[in-house]
Amino acid sequence: MENESHKTFVFAEFDLQTELRTLRRHGAEVHLAKRPFDVLLFLIQNRDRVVSREELLNRFWGGHEVYDDALRKCVGAIRTALDDVGKSPRFIETRRGSGFRFIGAVSEGAALAGRVGENQLPATYYKLENQEPPTKKNGKRFALKNRKLLLAVSALFLVSFAVLGFFAHHRQVKSVEPKSLTEVVSARHSIAILPIKNLTGDAANDYLSDGITESLINELSRIESLKVISRSSVFQFKNKEAPPQEIGEKLGVETILEGGLRQSGEQLRVEVRLVNTKDGSVRWASDSEQKKLADIFAIQDGITCQIVTELKVKLCGEQAAASRSTQSVKAYQLYLQGLYHRNQVTQENLQKAIGFYEEALRVEPNYALAHDGLAEVYMVMEFNSLVPPGTAAPKAELHAQKALELDDSLAGPYVVLGAVRTMQNYDLKTRENYYQQALLKNPNHRTAHLWLSNNFTVQGRFEEAEREILRVQELDPLSFGVRMHLSELYYYWRKPDKSLEQAELMLAASPENKGTYSFLAKAYAQKGEFDKAFAALEKNPTDDVNRVYILVLAGRQDEARDITEAFAKSDAGSRNPYCVGTMYAAIGEREKAFAWLEKSYAMRQADLVSIEIDPPLDKLREDERFRDLLRRVHLTE
Repeated sequence: MENESHKTFVFAEFDLQTELRTLRRHGAEVHLAKRPFDVLLFLIQNRDRVVSREELLNRFWGGHEVYDDALRKCVGAIRTALDDVGKSPRFIETRRGSGFRFIGAVSEGAALAGRVGENQLPATYYKLENQEPPTKKNGKRFALKNRKLLLAVSALFLVSFAVLGFFAHHRQVKSVEPKSLTEVVSARHSIAILPIKNLTGDAANDYLSDGITESLINELSRIESLKVISRSSVFQFKNKEAPPQEIGEKLGVETILEGGLRQSGEQLRVEVRLVNTKDGSVRWASDSEQKKLADIFAIQDGITCQIVTELKVKLCGEQAAASRSTQSVKAYQLYLQGLYHRNQVTQENLQKAIGFYEEALRVEPNYALAHDGLAEVYMVMEFNSLVPPGTAAPKAELHAQKALELDDSLAGPYVVLGAVRTMQNYDLKTRENYYQQALLKNPNHRTAHLWLSNNFTVQGRFEEAEREILRVQELDPLSFGVRMHLSELYYYWRKPDKSLEQAELMLAASPENKGTYSFLAKAYAQKGEFDKAFAALEKNPTDDVNRVYILVLAGRQDEARDITEAFAKSDAGSRNPYCVGTMYAAIGEREKAFAWLEKSYAMRQADLVSIEIDPPLDKLREDERFRDLLRRVHLTE
């Protein structure tokens, strides 16, 4: 086929450009890893026939039979990218016992000579506003020979820059390959909002200084062109003195905002300065005038406006401030106190946070941020088993929905809804869509990136999961939790050396955390270094679940069986049937394993979505009951 490396293939709302190696939908780039992209391109190029499994395995995996499962996952990734996961495929048809065929109608054109900008729509396809994309249901397919559409395309060329502005606002979240911290800093402006010091002389006012800090972080993080370090990393510098150069190096930022808060009665003074981390020079300093507490919104808006002006990332006034969802200073103070206690994640502090948020709503019933705060607290309580199962999730959903009705620019409610609305049906596609919507509202939202990564991980989409976690690490470089997620990802990915590397970094950062030793033990066991694995487990002796799997790998079956039987009879086992199921699977007790996994499904345990990737379950994968369970938790068709 001539010039196949310089072609554009257009099908329905998608276009695939061979030279740029991009897949786009309605002009927005859709992430597809290298191998799935190559397989999709090959299927399109050979759409006149059925391509056998053997041919694909030979071409892309060197013919190794062990990679048949990899082929299945690869095709699954393509279907997910094309939103082609229903019973009636639009693009990829599976021929049982034969192979795969691309069945979508395709138009071919020359590749684009270039791009006006990163958000440019492909020249071969434009979606008109309010126009429904072509589907099988309405029987319409895009074709370049359609004269009316060609006329529309020609007309749109004349106003392409205006159209680009529209689509830039409505685009989907773009996928990017992982970059080094240096590349990220050089690519866009970056800032760390250091904890504003409480200089009032009263520790009870920490809520105010911390709250203003977090409000500034939240407000600035909604700017896509600005990298803003997350709270958990910057608050490691609270009450510590460090030179700007050291902070810049540790956090990977070019600027920091530092300052202090003073209060005298109803008079408030917030003094801050924007500092260049390369040489410690001050780029801007706020005035030192005392202002009334009632002016707190204007004070914060002024700081935000000056930062974006200095960094030249966005014109002030283009984006409504989230704090403006109330004009009540009293409600805002109560909200900040709720925020202060929410960040100290204990059951007692979460209950206090609920009290402050509810009091804020009594003062201002339509305060979106207070509803958002309540939704998040209830979600945390539900997912950390701090309340009876199913009791907090409905409250989380109620407040998240109310927050969006009041202010649809917020990202947090989408994260909450993605979690709680899919608890019962394990609808991973819907969950992903909610997290993507959150990132459209706030591209720097740490939790949305992290949970999206988890969603990719359980589906075996490890490259995408890694990309999202590394994105979080850029935003939160000192986070213990991010390293924990990375270690776990590499364990599921069967990359023990990389899992071990992250676990050792966790240990260095927090040697008193016993859970770290379980990550070390699992990584050592995957490497076959069982003496080191058991030595690590001695530091966390209560981890029966991992101990059983490692004992089985080491050939100590009888010990593993005794621990499994004891755990199954315990209260911990009755509360966590998924873990019991994995333990029975590890020791080869297949019937008991399925019985406990069914209990886990009946309870709608969140852990159940890990069955596709969890190593102890490898012995069950060929059983039809396992494949049925995969279908019920939306991990296969």
